[in-house]
Amino acid sequence: MKLICLLLALATVASAAVPSRPAATASKIVRTWKSADGRALEAELLDFDATEIRIKRSADFQIMKVPVKAFSKEDQEFVAGLLHDRAINESLTKGPFAEKMTGAFVQAVSKQGLNYQIYGNPKWDNTQRYPLVIWLHGSGQSGSDNTSQMGGATGVFTNAEHQAKNPCFMIAPQCPDADIGWNKQVADHLMALIADLTDKLPIDTHRLYLTGSSMGGFGSFSLATKYPKVFAAVVPLCGGSDPKNAEVLKQVPLWAFHGDKDEMVPVERTRNVMKAIKAAGGTLSKYSELAGAGHGITGIVYPKEELHEWLFAQHLKGVTE
Repeated sequence: MKLICLLLALATVASAAVPSRPAATASKIVRTWKSADGRALEAELLDFDATEIRIKRSADFQIMKVPVKAFSKEDQEFVAGLLHDRAINESLTKGPFAEKMTGAFVQAVSKQGLNYQIYGNPKWDNTQRYPLVIWLHGSGQSGSDNTSQMGGATGVFTNAEHQAKNPCFMIAPQCPDADIGWNKQVADHLMALIADLTDKLPIDTHRLYLTGSSMGGFGSFSLATKYPKVFAAVVPLCGGSDPKNAEVLKQVPLWAFHGDKDEMVPVERTRNVMKAIKAAGGTLSKYSELAGAGHGITGIVYPKEELHEWLFAQHLKGVTE
């Protein structure tokens, strides 16, 4: 599937407030089915696979097996959706990412060739949907070893204490080239990876959380600007963005951090864009300027309990559980 299709699909799923079908684990599904030629039949769904469904007709309780292709396009799509839900519900122990669900970070390479590490727990309840935290490292951790990026937020969000309170998937991609950063094809490959993961794991698409530091802070601002309807919350550290992006960024829950003594990225890079967001009428954003702090603030910011409470309370705008 082409990248643009993946991104559109991700945005569509993420912005849907109410699912269009019952969960595949629902105890009873009764609906009016329509045949390919338009005839209607009210029946309970008893079982299904990709080729055939078993139903109990409401009129006389007769049980019958019917090929999926005998139904309308709408009903075929309904069954396909149930099959997808069932695959997701089994995905921590079956499916393409099951071997990477170990309760620890595991190295992987995306279909597009992006190195990343992923955290997931095989003991989770598959019928639940869990947030996904995306960590973007700084320029000094770029490369191809698929290890150097494992700092910053990775240890905090996946330690036992935080996982007990806020279980979540987490990915730590590695940018191959600091000269590109989290832009151009690297950003495209990351978004394609996110789309692939949300399609095949029990990830809550209403709760995709993006954070990064330094180059990753700039990348977090950039991706939030480009995809404001995808991420439920964004936490950029010691990064920045053009204040002209305020009209878009005011739509996104942001909590930005910057040390006022940052010797590598001037604090004005964050300060100015956050001022612009406020001036544009943004009410979803927060900004914490750390007095006396320099560039290395990940160890100060990520352990903050109030950050975790705020972050995991965020859902896409207009979406409630």
